[in-house]
Amino acid sequence: MVIAHKIGLLLAASMLSMSWVADAAGCRFNHNVACPMETPCCSVTGHCGNSLFACGTGCDASASFNGACRQYNYGVPDMNPINADPNHNKGPGPIKAKPVPRLPKGSFKVVGLTGVAAQHIALVTPKKMLIIDKAENNPAKLPNGMAAHTVEYDLETNKYRVLDVATNTFCSGGGFLPNGTLISAGGAESRSARTFATGTGFESLRMWEPCEDESCQWIENPADPAWQMTGNRWYVSITTLPNGSLFVLGGSNESLAINRFATNNPTWELYPKPKGVAPLDYKPVFLQFMVDALPNNLYPNVYPLPDGNLYIFANQKSMIYNLETQKEIKRLPDLPGGPRTYPLTGSHVLLPLDPAKNYEHEVLVCGGSEAMSTRAKALQSCGRINLHAADPQWEMDQMPTPRLMSDAVIMADGKILLLNGAQIGYAGFLRASNPIYTPIVYDPDAPLGKRFTEWVPSNIARMYHSVATLLPDGTIFVAGSNQNSEVRYEDVPFPTEYRVEIFTPPYLTTDLERPEIVSEIPEIVTYNQKLDIVVDVKDTDNYAPDITFMLGRRGFVTHSTHMSQRMLRLVSTKNHEEGTKITFSVTMPPNANLLPPGPHYIHVLNNGVPSKAIHLLVN
Repeated sequence: MVIAHKIGLLLAASMLSMSWVADAAGCRFNHNVACPMETPCCSVTGHCGNSLFACGTGCDASASFNGACRQYNYGVPDMNPINADPNHNKGPGPIKAKPVPRLPKGSFKVVGLTGVAAQHIALVTPKKMLIIDKAENNPAKLPNGMAAHTVEYDLETNKYRVLDVATNTFCSGGGFLPNGTLISAGGAESRSARTFATGTGFESLRMWEPCEDESCQWIENPADPAWQMTGNRWYVSITTLPNGSLFVLGGSNESLAINRFATNNPTWELYPKPKGVAPLDYKPVFLQFMVDALPNNLYPNVYPLPDGNLYIFANQKSMIYNLETQKEIKRLPDLPGGPRTYPLTGSHVLLPLDPAKNYEHEVLVCGGSEAMSTRAKALQSCGRINLHAADPQWEMDQMPTPRLMSDAVIMADGKILLLNGAQIGYAGFLRASNPIYTPIVYDPDAPLGKRFTEWVPSNIARMYHSVATLLPDGTIFVAGSNQNSEVRYEDVPFPTEYRVEIFTPPYLTTDLERPEIVSEIPEIVTYNQKLDIVVDVKDTDNYAPDITFMLGRRGFVTHSTHMSQRMLRLVSTKNHEEGTKITFSVTMPPNANLLPPGPHYIHVLNNGVPSKAIHLLVN
């Protein structure tokens, strides 16, 4: 179904009222003293204010009341960590017995069928997964008998609901607005055959307003310029910014095997478009970095940083970029070992943020391919860079085996699961071989050289166009694999795959019952808000409670790129204990730079065993 919708609602939905915390110093036009409480933010111009502009990117956090808009100085250690964990500096407590997993390497189980090849996925509600393919002859059929290329998958029944979409979503991107609405953008050329048909999607914008009652449908209006981007974007990356808008970056002007200068779209734009600018008058911003990163620059990786700047990675290159001034702040060292983005696709993830470490932003990039050849070996190396360091450099590590096209999923305990992919070739149709069946887990807190562990293998090849993401119950949703140009079931090395697997991590196989959040949590929370959360730990006889709260965003997943995925440890203090129920005061993240607004999931861990997560909007 194609539905026209009013853009004005989205414009309003994307604006935030931000709150901030940090320490005080002196503001230029406030007699060189810290801004007062009434107008707490020292803006980039040196004036005190409380508007979105005053509190936005470039403000002087050190000169703001209570540390508003805290400056994140690359390379300058922070002596006053934001909202530091009150237990961080306490000495070690008594040694506690830890629960031992019954399945120390986890397990895979096939639970359902997707109906369409799972090329893109997004967890749109706690119970619903949106699955998006390109237009092709999938077994899921529309009421008119034509093949569908999107479905809504029910995580409780493992059944899908067929959806209609008017434009080709092939190799598109996606991001969530603050109100939980998903925007799907970009795609490919129009296609038609006896069993399927679709319009061009290169410039398209599509909207999905989540629901639980199966009434929601795709909303789009391809003929309206307001529903189009400024140009063609195939393999586009989309990132939710701290102000709630979407940063739309890069892509190619046409479908191809590898990008080149003539087809490159080295620009960025915002969605929603700025107020007061007619859709046809809005112009994208050129970014030289996306030229320098050719030819392996498709689906670049973007992460907002604590000062409001952006970290951007493509190929082997990365930089810090100021969105307000539209200038590159710093070019970082190239990652050794070879290209790491499409079509020599590696895995990328922002490691979980920890208040005890002053929310240091560390990025991990693993795997890739040594060349654009079907005989090329996948890369075995990983690089990790700490953007808080005085001179950020890549710390290199080795995975147990080489891999490309793997998904890097942040699990409920903050460890990173790498699964799917291949060991030979590169990303593309019939371009890779030697599937990776064995997932590996990366422990960010383990010593260098001891961070990787191999877990139980699947028996399903998950090659090009595979996906995975964390579910609210702590398991991992795994689907997809179609490196054929069309749906093929035979006479190909790897047939189009529709089976859904659930991977159960070891932390769900111990003898310790899962904790449960038994108090009500608001559907919408604000930054720095304190919540009283009651946790039933179920068992205090065998294991002393050891509690951690985590807040995470799943993002939009495609082609080993997890757009806007991030997780953050929350500051918590125990207030009251009665039997197995413990009340904690839990503080939401200090500001939107650390955790951009939108849909998130909060869960509590007891001795590493996670509860089922609760959905909320941080706004």
